[in-house]
Amino acid sequence: MGIIPAGSVVVRWIVAMLATIVSVCCLASMNNPFEPKPLDIQGHRGCRGLLPENTIPAFKKALALRVTTLEFDLQATKDWTLVVYHDPHLDPKRCIYDDGRKVPKRLIEELTYGDLADIDCGQLFDPRFPTQKKTSGLRIPRLQDVLVLAQQADYPVRLNIEMKWRERKDGLSVHELAGRIIALIKHYDLQSRTIIQSFYPPALRAVREIDGDIARAILVEKPEDYDHRFRESAATILSPRFQQLRLKDVRRFQGRGVSVIPWTVNEAADICRLIRWGVDGIISDYPDRVIELYVKRLC
Repeated sequence: MGIIPAGSVVVRWIVAMLATIVSVCCLASMNNPFEPKPLDIQGHRGCRGLLPENTIPAFKKALALRVTTLEFDLQATKDWTLVVYHDPHLDPKRCIYDDGRKVPKRLIEELTYGDLADIDCGQLFDPRFPTQKKTSGLRIPRLQDVLVLAQQADYPVRLNIEMKWRERKDGLSVHELAGRIIALIKHYDLQSRTIIQSFYPPALRAVREIDGDIARAILVEKPEDYDHRFRESAATILSPRFQQLRLKDVRRFQGRGVSVIPWTVNEAADICRLIRWGVDGIISDYPDRVIELYVKRLC
């Protein structure tokens, strides 16, 4: 077979085609919206689908799964102890006294931390989460209990702390509550690994006033509220309810340099859709599902 001259039409055509193929492949890998990107996998209330919510075993399980972030809620008791609990009042469907008595539906702010000492929030069955493992003797933890877990973890797990707020009769202000939370986080030197989230914009403004370097996420229900709630809260992260989230909103906020972390995403089809959309994180009761789908690239 003869050698084709270097300057021939055939050689020039082959070189041009190879250059085109390489260019297209490079652009596809750079711009493909479905290409996997780093994902902040957040265990909602630890891992509520697997173990009772906001309990130490749930957080330990989430750490064993290697979640990126532990997500949980904070309330302040009557004696201003910061406790990891979602509702403003005790929930008789979730907690029970050690002796079997039902707990009263009393506000957490009306009870001291000592009043919570004999309350078990692990042995009652939650029909919403049939795979949740019941575990008796689980106490309502304090913020510092979770901070110690994070500090002692064998990898730099992050924290996403929902700052709950309602007007209190005892005079505790939202600014003072934010200050107490931040002081404790700084005591354990975890401020650079912490997000403080809230539905209440003044709570996030208080966080910014105390320490503007701490990441702040505004929790939002409806797309029509995204922009003004984001602005008035001084947030750095948009955290929308996933059912109403639209791809155009993900792209719009990310185009402004804002991370988008939706909640609470549990079903595989929804998890995959959001991964393909390129969200920055996913908050889930089943972080094990998110991890499997994301790490194995099953979406």
